[in-house]
Amino acid sequence: MNKPFKLEDIPFEETLAEEPELPPIRDILARDPSSRKTAYIHWFRHTIDGVLNTIFHTGLRYCPDWFVSEFGRALVPLARWSYRNKIFPSRIERNFAALTQGSWQHRIQEQHGLNRWWQNIGRTISEFCVVNDLWRKSRISVEGIENIESARRSGRPLIFTSMHLGTWEALFVAIHDGLARPSIGPFQPEPNRFKNRIVHAIRRKREQYLFPPGQRSAYRLHRLMKTGRYSMTIFIDEVRNKQVHLPLFGRKAPDRGNAVVATKIANACDGVLVPTYLKRTGPARFKMVVLPPIQGQDATASYDVSKTVMALNDVFEPIVLNHIDEWYMLGELRLPKNFEQGTYAKSLAAKNTERRLKEASTP
Repeated sequence: MNKPFKLEDIPFEETLAEEPELPPIRDILARDPSSRKTAYIHWFRHTIDGVLNTIFHTGLRYCPDWFVSEFGRALVPLARWSYRNKIFPSRIERNFAALTQGSWQHRIQEQHGLNRWWQNIGRTISEFCVVNDLWRKSRISVEGIENIESARRSGRPLIFTSMHLGTWEALFVAIHDGLARPSIGPFQPEPNRFKNRIVHAIRRKREQYLFPPGQRSAYRLHRLMKTGRYSMTIFIDEVRNKQVHLPLFGRKAPDRGNAVVATKIANACDGVLVPTYLKRTGPARFKMVVLPPIQGQDATASYDVSKTVMALNDVFEPIVLNHIDEWYMLGELRLPKNFEQGTYAKSLAAKNTERRLKEASTP
């Protein structure tokens, strides 16, 4: 018989994302382009970025929350200039235009909306420095607390599902420090090892176990959740195979990924899926919105995987569209080439136009 499994059985160091194998520094001069690029990124690009991020984080964490947020926003023009020759800014601009078509009367309004997206990202990156303080300092309000109480009355473990909106790390903080402690879950590491170390240190400070991808982490999450002692927080708009598969935006529903994982874990531990998201209300200030739990598809309250993925998409897709200027994953989404000419896009544009005209005619 297996002994009860507890977080205390797991060294916290094992929540640090696995770091890449160290390439020989001599490969910087290698003839092979792949080896040369790998060595250059590891020894130069990531190291320089890591040092700057460490200095940035260390200095800002002692500053007032509002100043940290405004500082990040102020750096946005410099960041956009430095990225001017990269591919991803063009992808962001195209995605933003495609998902908001019909929302703007003039092109300049669309540009203002896109600017808000960049400003939110600047704020978010800076706010990681002070994210552990946001709940304690009442910077996060909660709407829909009754939905948590309703789910809790069922006696089932709570599995919070969400999207990368606002400063999403603050959602981990609110749930773990305030609403359903202790909360565990998976996370998606950054490519840069130094950034992962910074985030790992932030989570260690609040004693929250979030596990990197892998079979061992999946096994641990299953075992921990089956004890009924923990809640789980999982973001279902993760990047997989260089694509964000949820929200669907008219595309085929995925049969793998975090939405599927959340559903299967819910079934394994008899848990209940609780959708929630964060929206910005000001510099380093947020509202956490908790929505009614997703209901199971039969009398046993278990979840059909494919139907539940669609149910989660039906909840979150309109939320993301309504808060597109706060959705971090816009930069990772790769829409089909002819997306703008498709049925979904045309229907979306018609709805946006109708809403815009209705708002314009409202006194």
